[in-house]
Amino acid sequence: MNYLLVYGTLRRTANHAMHEVLQRQAQWVDEGSVPGKLYLIDWYPALIRSEETGDLVKGEVYWLPDPDRTFAELDSYEGYYPEDEAHSDYLRQPETVQLSNGTTVQAWVYIYNLPTLGLTQIKSGDFLNR
Repeated sequence: MNYLLVYGTLRRTANHAMHEVLQRQAQWVDEGSVPGKLYLIDWYPALIRSEETGDLVKGEVYWLPDPDRTFAELDSYEGYYPEDEAHSDYLRQPETVQLSNGTTVQAWVYIYNLPTLGLTQIKSGDFLNR
């Protein structure tokens, strides 16, 4: 699978240095959304799954020509340790993502792996519009 949905600091206009990884190693595809709820942890967000109607998290979809190379950099930034998922802050998991034109793709998404109790929900589902 070569698609990735980013919804926080890796987005183009989030002005975070780690977006450079995507600039160098990926191609922007479209805006996208995935069912879920978004929470503010500190200066970055956390996505958790949700089956409730209307719970959508907005982000950007990228095509990764060499996913192994890209994830070698992004996994550590996201606190995802494939060899030790129990101690990972996030898990990288496949999700169905809806693009702005209504079509869907299977994309990797970093899902928060810690409790959200006490965190502020970003009700818009858009980290850049909170």
